[in-house]
Amino acid sequence: MNIEAFLAEQLARPMTHRVVTTYADGNTKSHDTFGAAQAENWAVGERRKIGRDLTDRTTGSTVRVVSVEVAALA
Repeated sequence: MNIEAFLAEQLARPMTHRVVTTYADGNTKSHDTFGAAQAENWAVGERRKIGRDLTDRTTGSTVRVVSVEVAALA
């Protein structure tokens, strides 16, 4: 199998889980993944940010992560 066919096949798979990061100001950010394990791996990195002051890339303001949730998509 060539790489183009492999990548097309992988991208055609449905997203099954979503990681939702909630900030103190009420904003949320989500990241869709292809499986539960991939979602948990992404959530580990997001959970490290809980309680930290971060700079929002779009506004430049300081934001604080308050929670990270993993949910299955219907």
